Amino acid sequence: GHGEHMLAPKIVGRFLQALDLGERDSVLEVGSGSGYLTAAMAMQCSRVRSIDRHADFVSAARARIASLGLGSTDFAVADAFEPGALGGGSWDAVVLTGSLPVYDTRFEQRPAVGGRLLVVIGSAPVMEATLVRRVSATEWTRRGLFETVIDPLVGAPTAPAFQF
Repeated sequence: GHGEHMLAPKIVGRFLQALDLGERDSVLEVGSGSGYLTAAMAMQCSRVRSIDRHADFVSAARARIASLGLGSTDFAVADAFEPGALGGGSWDAVVLTGSLPVYDTRFEQRPAVGGRLLVVIGSAPVMEATLVRRVSATEWTRRGLFETVIDPLVGAPTAPAFQF
């Protein structure tokens, strides 16, 4: 719906592998979509909070997750680019299910020290899945994982277009 697309299952698998979730981890997911990735993460960790800007996506994903008996999840309708949408507190992992054409540091603030952010950065045809680890309150490391192409998060800032 809304002209958006699900992540391909192979991308979901690579995301899960890169996140390396443990049973005590808490995850913030930006972009609930159908709830497919949400369910997969909920089976691996202690808690998933998922936000999406589309109320109908949130409602359907919430129902799917409830039918699976995965009680360690909660959902909210929110636009990740609005102030306060990411909530307070910190997370062991944060995953964005849409790309960022231009890297946005607001998302790297959400993982706890030692936590990680999984984000796809760039514009088609050149995008890279990147794992950002929070080393301290003021320091992060980045590691490129693999090339891919996924839809950008709605509302994500874009780079100015080159003009002759």
